[in-house]
Amino acid sequence: MLSTFGLAFALVLTALATWSVLDERQGSEAVAEVLDVEHRGARTFLTVQFTTNQGEVCESLLRVTADANRAVSIGERIRVRLAKSDPCLRVREADDQSGWLVILVAVALLITFAIATYVAWRRPRTPLPLRYAGMP
Repeated sequence: MLSTFGLAFALVLTALATWSVLDERQGSEAVAEVLDVEHRGARTFLTVQFTTNQGEVCESLLRVTADANRAVSIGERIRVRLAKSDPCLRVREADDQSGWLVILVAVALLITFAIATYVAWRRPRTPLPLRYAGMP
């Protein structure tokens, strides 16, 4: 039973991750101005302001993944990638490929739970007739 719920969860996770990556691929790129730089331990977060293709001015917080953008300062410009469905909220660095990692994890879970579900739900083998019970 647990494997079936896990399989359903993995299917939904794979579908959502695939939709998210495709939505970002269909989006556009923009040049954003860095408004604030915040260092939280080993992570760096940037508050950026940019204009979408529709002319909407947006401000967003994004996590830096590229080494080149870790050393940016306030007032500099960086390239960002905007998602097609919600360009103001779903913003990443232009070179960020971390969305593919989610798909790989989701597919690995999908395969794992598919195997577990198959093992749990397959038909048991019929027992051998008693006349063959002692035979090798």
